[in-house]
Amino acid sequence: MENNNEFKPLDLAKKSRTFCILPWIHQYVGPPGDVKPCCVYEHKEQIGSLKENTLKEIWNNDATKAMRLKFLNGEEDANCGRCNSRVELEAEFKNKFNDDFFTNNQGNQAVVAATNPDGSLDDHRLVYMDVRFNNLCNLACRSCGPHFSTSWIVDSRKLYNKKVKEGMDDEFQFPGKTEEQALSEMTPHLPTMESVYFAGGEPLMQKEHYEVLNTLVEVGNSDCHIRYNTNFTKFTMGAKHDAIEYWKRFKNVNVNASLDGSHAKAEYWRYGTVWKDVVANRQRMLQEVPHVRFNIGFTLSWPNAFNLIEFHREWVEQGYIHPDNILINCLDGPPYYSLKNIPDWKKAKIETALRDQIQWLKDRGASSQTVFMYETAIGFMHQQRALLSQTVPEGGLHDSLKNFSRITKKLDAIRGESFFDVFPEHLDIKEYMTEHGLHDEFDY
Repeated sequence: MENNNEFKPLDLAKKSRTFCILPWIHQYVGPPGDVKPCCVYEHKEQIGSLKENTLKEIWNNDATKAMRLKFLNGEEDANCGRCNSRVELEAEFKNKFNDDFFTNNQGNQAVVAATNPDGSLDDHRLVYMDVRFNNLCNLACRSCGPHFSTSWIVDSRKLYNKKVKEGMDDEFQFPGKTEEQALSEMTPHLPTMESVYFAGGEPLMQKEHYEVLNTLVEVGNSDCHIRYNTNFTKFTMGAKHDAIEYWKRFKNVNVNASLDGSHAKAEYWRYGTVWKDVVANRQRMLQEVPHVRFNIGFTLSWPNAFNLIEFHREWVEQGYIHPDNILINCLDGPPYYSLKNIPDWKKAKIETALRDQIQWLKDRGASSQTVFMYETAIGFMHQQRALLSQTVPEGGLHDSLKNFSRITKKLDAIRGESFFDVFPEHLDIKEYMTEHGLHDEFDY
């Protein structure tokens, strides 16, 4: 089908406030096979499944075509909540990708220009891919679950009194009808791939990750931008595969280390972490692959808010990072960990600490973008609370704290840990819950 004279998709894209380039160049595949336009699309929704169709078939299915037309016409997609809700608070997720893959990229602009009036594309050509080959992971982080970590499965069954069963979120998962399908569908796109994003599970534990890198080397595509979200606890898989040795062969590598704390707090929050190994891995990177760009990817919640500051300062002072080598993502869920769901007096304490950190960063020449991330965290905390207060009575806040108490006490018992021993800076929250009777019914 050819474009008619009245339908000018590239002009529409450049004018649209909701336009996102990803449905034209990218497919995300999750561990159970869910296919989405990106990794922050609504968790429970999808535009297709690799268990039922191929990536090529999903590329022009009704859901994908409808999404493209919405974006061209300036309409919001209800499942793009992260970008829709934060448009006034911070640069949306989609804006980064528009900047990287659309604004000055004539090749991808030509792809948009070739959109058919029904939203379809004649060519299935992926220049950016995010495929989670499985949910194999060696950690069981508090803010995660079995959907993305096999190490969570046993604890999840105990925590929620589940019986052993087969099904999503309760087993080892891989996309496709076979373990090989996702890789086989990805491979034909690798010779012209511009960017590959590896996440998990834990990508450095996955054999498919190393096979993708091998193929990129074999086809001569060492210019491909290799991006990671890794828990940064190990660089090797068996005796043959060492990520550092592969990174030496690529010009453009970004490692975002998902580190939501330091020392004992890291070991509690990202259960299974050995902190000395994390430090040793950073030291090795600095010695062997200094060209690899490194950032701490810190998911900010109220439990780890003060540790963000301690961690950031320590690694700057140790010379492990520049002040700008941090990316802060404000956690939305589970909601009982979110900055929005704590009392206002606690938010005031956190804000004071974050503003002190902003001044510390300015004194050390941090960029305006890094300062903005901290400002954004403060804005997120207060904006969400304001919205919450309009729709949810104070009991909603108390219900969130009850959930925190219930989940934390039970999981601490399962793992032999104690939240308030590791995070004594939050004993005031414990006192608040005691005063308001928010955890009596959950004593074990």
